[in-house]
Amino acid sequence: MDDSGDEGFMERAIAQAEAGLAGGQAPFGALVVDAAGAVLGEGHNRVRADRDPSAHGEVVAIRAALRRLDSGRLPPGTTLYTSCEPCLMCAVVIAQLGIGRVVYAARGTDVPGAKRLLDADLSQAAPWIRAQPGWTPVALRGDLLRERALRCMAAFDWG
Repeated sequence: MDDSGDEGFMERAIAQAEAGLAGGQAPFGALVVDAAGAVLGEGHNRVRADRDPSAHGEVVAIRAALRRLDSGRLPPGTTLYTSCEPCLMCAVVIAQLGIGRVVYAARGTDVPGAKRLLDADLSQAAPWIRAQPGWTPVALRGDLLRERALRCMAAFDWG
């Protein structure tokens, strides 16, 4: 998939983050899109609502896509759009599923108190991630609509 639809898909991922924020969740949203441009899954952070520390926006969207496909795998050429650069946990999920492209808005360092665990590049991730069976390099595009994502993040009470 080329990047011509990136902005529209990112708008939708940020809208998911805004929906989560409106529901009292941390403002992180994501969208899983196949190579033909079909949305397979979307979602927002549900950590508080589900009392599940793994329910990050990316994971929620990926789970929705896998349920829709009735599969444990995503098709080749899948892109993940996320309102914020993925954390280490989400990066491992991305690696294990072989998602080939990640487009994000805000940077991990934009999250109050967060540290960059992946040196801003999933394809340069820790050796133990790269050693996963089926690991493929991940193409990244960052800072797309970053200012809009930052406005959403600024409205959240991080305390």
